[in-house]
Amino acid sequence: MRLHNKWDPYIFLFLPLSVYVFVVSVPIFFSIYYSFMDWNGITKMKFVGFDNYVKMFSDKNLLTCILNSFKYSAINTIYQVGLGLVMAILIYQLIIGRNLVRVLLFTPVIISTMAISQTFKKILAISPDGVVNAFLDSIGQGQLKTAFLSDMNITLYVVALVEAYKYSGLYLVVFYTAFKGIDKHIIEAAVIDGVNGWQMYFHIKLPIIRPVIITSMVLVINGTLKAFDIPFILTNGGPGYTSELMSGYMFKAGFSNMDFGYASALSLLIVVICVGSIGIFTYLTKSKEVV
Repeated sequence: MRLHNKWDPYIFLFLPLSVYVFVVSVPIFFSIYYSFMDWNGITKMKFVGFDNYVKMFSDKNLLTCILNSFKYSAINTIYQVGLGLVMAILIYQLIIGRNLVRVLLFTPVIISTMAISQTFKKILAISPDGVVNAFLDSIGQGQLKTAFLSDMNITLYVVALVEAYKYSGLYLVVFYTAFKGIDKHIIEAAVIDGVNGWQMYFHIKLPIIRPVIITSMVLVINGTLKAFDIPFILTNGGPGYTSELMSGYMFKAGFSNMDFGYASALSLLIVVICVGSIGIFTYLTKSKEVV
């Protein structure tokens, strides 16, 4: 169906643009305004200029949270995209039960984050022993028992893997669909040329779906740099700040410390970091895309 009136596109775009303005643009504007204020959410606001930004750039705990967020994002990008890709390749080889396996692996995506987090909290617990530590004890390997959610050296990585477990099924479906969408004539031509097995994926299929892989990585980076729920539920950012991410730190600044001015400044920093990271990643990958 063609749009005959030059105003038709604007009419159809009006509603989504209106929603975007009120849901995204207006809150950002108010965050900018609040970031120049000293406000606890109850008493009268006090203008403090750039004090919140000065405090932000001298906050050593914030630097730890930023580094944690980048580590968390890197781990999830590797696991969500990598594991999703591997699972998609393996499932594509199945002849029987392909749809059933795909549904089962996708199930964690639609399960409540709270349910998954609480489940892993029980599985990884050490006092009393969770499933993993109880199993190690039962096979005579009690010396390997670990406080997965309170060991400062591994907690961040464990929490990141829980997030990867939940969402890797989403990218499994994305990559599986991308493989299904490849023109059969290309595959047939490759087979005639003697390409088969893993060569088919490394030299034909993966280069074709490369834009899909890059887009998926962008989505994971953007999502995990703003991650909040799973780390908050599993460890509440602890022990110390070893698993605290930027969003969790911002939340605590606003709702635990009642410092909404500082929390607003932190929210703007998160936006800048997300936009900047995506911009850099897109720039680094754009020139290498297959035309």
